[in-house]
Amino acid sequence: MPMTDPMQGVFRGFDIAGAGLRAELQRSEVVASNLGNMHRTGNAKDEPYRRKVLVFEELLQDARGGQAAAGVSVARVEEDKTPFPVFYQPGHPDADETGQVLGSNVDLFQELVDMQTIERSFDANLQALRTYRQMLQNTITNMSR
Repeated sequence: MPMTDPMQGVFRGFDIAGAGLRAELQRSEVVASNLGNMHRTGNAKDEPYRRKVLVFEELLQDARGGQAAAGVSVARVEEDKTPFPVFYQPGHPDADETGQVLGSNVDLFQELVDMQTIERSFDANLQALRTYRQMLQNTITNMSR
């Protein structure tokens, strides 16, 4: 029977929560970019800024022939395909011959909701880190008795 390392996987909880924090940090950068570009306009020849969204994927590790959770990562950044709002503003630099301007499809309220969700997810991952640390400290304390 092969001897396995008793410390193998002890810190996996930190890795999983850390992966969640990294993914949410990337998500917050995308939301910040969306907010920073929400007023970029365009027309039929030049598209305005299109909202970006992240797609997450579960990270898996091989665990003795099976798969075990190892956190989350960003699989890709996609563009939101919702249509651009059109508004009438003759004289605008991006206005076409009829005075129509395409606005960005970034919705301020959606981005604020996303930021709130990111904050809550960040808090949950930090709490998971604290809980896991406390569990390890309790285990070490109980082993030394």
